[in-house]
Amino acid sequence: MLKQTFLLILVILSLSACEKNDDKHVKYLVTDSESGFNVTYRNSSGATVSEEITVASTEDEWTYTYKAEKGDIVYVSAIYKDINSKIKVAILINGKVYKQASSKYDTINFVTVSGTIAY
Repeated sequence: MLKQTFLLILVILSLSACEKNDDKHVKYLVTDSESGFNVTYRNSSGATVSEEITVASTEDEWTYTYKAEKGDIVYVSAIYKDINSKIKVAILINGKVYKQASSKYDTINFVTVSGTIAY
């Protein structure tokens, strides 16, 4: 009887220690800009951050990565100044495109992608 009780306790402890890690790897990605852009994004602590980014060519890209949890809000927005430029903004979750948007020859409207990490 003592052996069975001990085994039962051991099994219960083993199962409770096996918590599933639900962290999601989030990556914000901005590409295709020819002359730089302003980017605003929600960071890992939930604060909104704005930066001015300078690029040398359309090959340059800007990224920001962090770990998030299910239910967290993800947000990135960018705008460029050169009318002859373009921009592509994307959010990747665990390496897969979650949402993306792009713009060409539009220096007035922000290109924004956002959402909530699904449960």
